[in-house]
Amino acid sequence: MAGTDHIAALHTLAEVVEPVKDYARMDSLKTVWDFRAPLNRLVDVANPESNQARHFRDSVQAYIGSGFTDRAAEGEIRTNLATWRDNDARLRPLLEQSFLLHELAPLSEDLTTLGVAGLSALDYLDRSEASPELFRAQQLALLDRARTPKADLLLMVVAPVQRLIEASAGQTQKP
Repeated sequence: MAGTDHIAALHTLAEVVEPVKDYARMDSLKTVWDFRAPLNRLVDVANPESNQARHFRDSVQAYIGSGFTDRAAEGEIRTNLATWRDNDARLRPLLEQSFLLHELAPLSEDLTTLGVAGLSALDYLDRSEASPELFRAQQLALLDRARTPKADLLLMVVAPVQRLIEASAGQTQKP
């Protein structure tokens, strides 16, 4: 798909996505399904379940469950969010180079948005300061956009980032 061996940024994106569920991929077809079509899209090789997203969710739950005192979980969360924040800049040249990857641009932008939103929420939590209502409203609107399928893929880290944003206002939900 990429035409190069330098695919670390593409791999970062692929780790946190899953194909759409419940045959929704068939509903999005624009033409008749051709079983001979090449399997050359990220959705064709994406894992059915994202282990990276599951691990991230568990780290967020541990951090929130500890009353925001689990520094190991916070470190893992911060590392993941920073990687995702910076990934679009690393992936953009690859997306522009390969016509097979163009459809991933909105998904990559959404992952960067999640990284920025999560880091901001984590900063509020780290300072033990409630985030402003306007901040939360803006971030939750961005999360709604990130939650929608793109290129027949779902970003599976939206819900844990949402939990961080909600927790930054003192609104935690039980897992």
